[in-house]
Amino acid sequence: MDLDISSYLSKAIETYKSPSQIARKVTESWARDNLYCPRCGLHLHPYKDNTEVYDFYCSHRSKRLLLLSYDKDDFQLKSMKSFPRNRFPNRIIGAEYYTTIRSLELGAFPSLILLHYSLREKEVKDGLFIHRLSFNRNNIVRRKALSQLAIRNNWVGSEIILDAVPDLGKIPMISDSEILPKEEVMYRWAAVESILKGDLERRSWIGDMLLVIDRLPSTFSLEDAYSFQHFFERNHPGNRHIKEKIRQQLQILRDRGYLRFVGRGRYQKDTALSPQVLP
Repeated sequence: MDLDISSYLSKAIETYKSPSQIARKVTESWARDNLYCPRCGLHLHPYKDNTEVYDFYCSHRSKRLLLLSYDKDDFQLKSMKSFPRNRFPNRIIGAEYYTTIRSLELGAFPSLILLHYSLREKEVKDGLFIHRLSFNRNNIVRRKALSQLAIRNNWVGSEIILDAVPDLGKIPMISDSEILPKEEVMYRWAAVESILKGDLERRSWIGDMLLVIDRLPSTFSLEDAYSFQHFFERNHPGNRHIKEKIRQQLQILRDRGYLRFVGRGRYQKDTALSPQVLP
């Protein structure tokens, strides 16, 4: 992986005038040549230009590898120029709202690739995979519909709330111009799929529990988890047994290797993601 984007920038400037078109061409071309699938490690393939929603895919086929149990993984690229403290924003612009919600419900929502680059330094600074299983309805916010005078009148966009994605689902492959080991990225990707497996409703509960755990110390009590009862009530208004669900989610995360029960109603995070979480 080469973080230098100067050659891609030179070629894009020859063809495009719009800064947004140049940025899109640079990051798409760089991603095509440098990024790999976090599941199998093979190069990602670009979709044809103007393909809606998806930018890259991997079908997990190789002369050295058998076809894996997954037919294909789809990815959507989001890129941005330098911003304060080299951090990704709290939210990003998504696609049409109702289409996005349907894709979540049908299991067709893509994993995201976030790239942060510097035009001044002509370099990719940070890169992040966000696993599609990390998203649920609470991550997607409806934007105000366009006016009837707009070309796409009454079109309703969406925003993706990155702060509502648990840390487990955010997998960096580049951090502050440092390329992280591919094996580590693939290990964490497999861990996400082991911990966040299940249908959308089940993943929503597990994801919310992970968000709460992200905000708790490394060792915490059941009462600490109960203190977030209002958070769960807001995200799951139809449930009348919140404390029971909290205990259930902690049990699930313990069984899947993310937590350890240390006695007397206390739990400990397994931040190393031990091998037992892998399929």
